[in-house]
Amino acid sequence: MTNPDIRDLTRQELAGALIALGEKGTRADRLYTCLYRKGAADFAALDGIPRELSEKLAARYSLRPLPAAEKLISKTDGTIKLLFRFPDGAPAESVVLFNKKTVSACISSQSGCACGCTFCATGALGFRRDLKPSEIVAQLAACRRAAGKLDSVVFMGMGEPFLNWANVKKSILILSDNKGCNFPQTKITVSTVGVVPVIRELAGSHLEIKLAISLITAGEKRAELAPMDKKYPLKDVIEAARYYCTKTGKAVFFEYILFDGVNDGAQDAAKLLELIKGVPCKLNLILYNPLPGGTALPPGRVEKAKEFQKLIMAGGLRAHLRREKGTDISAACGQLAAAAQGGSGPAL
Repeated sequence: MTNPDIRDLTRQELAGALIALGEKGTRADRLYTCLYRKGAADFAALDGIPRELSEKLAARYSLRPLPAAEKLISKTDGTIKLLFRFPDGAPAESVVLFNKKTVSACISSQSGCACGCTFCATGALGFRRDLKPSEIVAQLAACRRAAGKLDSVVFMGMGEPFLNWANVKKSILILSDNKGCNFPQTKITVSTVGVVPVIRELAGSHLEIKLAISLITAGEKRAELAPMDKKYPLKDVIEAARYYCTKTGKAVFFEYILFDGVNDGAQDAAKLLELIKGVPCKLNLILYNPLPGGTALPPGRVEKAKEFQKLIMAGGLRAHLRREKGTDISAACGQLAAAAQGGSGPAL
């Protein structure tokens, strides 16, 4: 049986593990510095840690080099896609996005996804397994190396973060630890299709991350596009969002995917405004990105989306039309794993 990776422990857990080994828990600070600031890849490289302790840790834990990522770079906008294949063969992808003044990383929480959203390449790939905290943190480190710097991180890659919440939460604690990666929680956003119990749990936690909820659409078509709607109906998701905003004093980000001729008309805008009325929020509008082999975006699609945006803003809601990047390397929203899986778009 393989020893657990020591990088799957938060600093508090590591301190407890050290005490269990008869060592001082305060040495966790030094160990974290070695692991996350100096990038130690084996126990012999733990600078400033006594050899006896290194040997104790090596007998109980593993510290294997994480896989190097395959890199693809968009020729149109410079977006970088990183493909990881972990030792058991499980794939995961991350994306580095260059904005006007900032750089963001979109990272995965699972290998594949169990949600089965019909428009998403990751859903077509199916669920492989949850990613461990060390595998999630490794993505951020690789994105930071590829970009030179990172201003924000979003859990919007492969997988549903709230279905792997225990590991995602631990990865956030590791990422934001001032002895570890020291990345501000306020610069981290986690996106969910609407796992209601975890939204409510997050509302009562001390985490300072931002919450994004993928509405996908505001009508009855949502259940066809996102099977999770059957377990967590949209009305329950909205109530959980309302509770989150009340409890935390924060606004929530809603994500709405514009499908041509399906949910992008004036009546759809009115339905959306009615759905989220009274919920402190910002709205991101996302053009549906066809999968490789699917139908290309029809002419005038962006202009039509802008008209929808105007209707929403006229209704008193802030709405941002997201400019999709990396489509030429299947790195845009909903396209991760498309290169491996292929397939066409949903039957709308």
